[in-house]
Amino acid sequence: MQSGAPVEATMQADGPAALRLFRPKDPHVALGMAVEHLMLAPVFACLRFGDWSRVLVGQINRGHYCFAIDESKCIQGFLGWALTTTDRAEAWLAGSAGLSSEDGRAGDCLIINAWSARSPKASRLLRDAARSIGRGKQAIYFKRHYKDGSIRATRIEVGAFAEPDLVCKSEGAD
Repeated sequence: MQSGAPVEATMQADGPAALRLFRPKDPHVALGMAVEHLMLAPVFACLRFGDWSRVLVGQINRGHYCFAIDESKCIQGFLGWALTTTDRAEAWLAGSAGLSSEDGRAGDCLIINAWSARSPKASRLLRDAARSIGRGKQAIYFKRHYKDGSIRATRIEVGAFAEPDLVCKSEGAD
């Protein structure tokens, strides 16, 4: 697991159901879980298989991912990221270059290249995880893909995103 990235956290909000961050020990299980969860989302379902597979395998092999799961161990969200240099992050954001798995191992910028949340509660838990991962980085980058095919590319300076106190608390590895 990357330094500063939560392994497991619990969030209690909006009623009795708790969500927690989870990362399977077996990368093959993690890949299966990610595919099963993301293939149902229209924005991920229409992506090219080879390109998207490389992104997921890279995230999982680097340990740059986590799931939001509920008390029944059902997946409620997924977060995948890469850490890279400012130049590589800017090129990725502009669409002029992709990232290899090696390019995503370390750097002063956080790229969130997979985000799926089935509820506002799951979204808050993943947002708090991203804030934790982004602490000490220069900027956070992401692209929002819409059903109509449009894309919104975004860069956020870390001070505007990662500084608020986190809602989730670390509980250790599963």
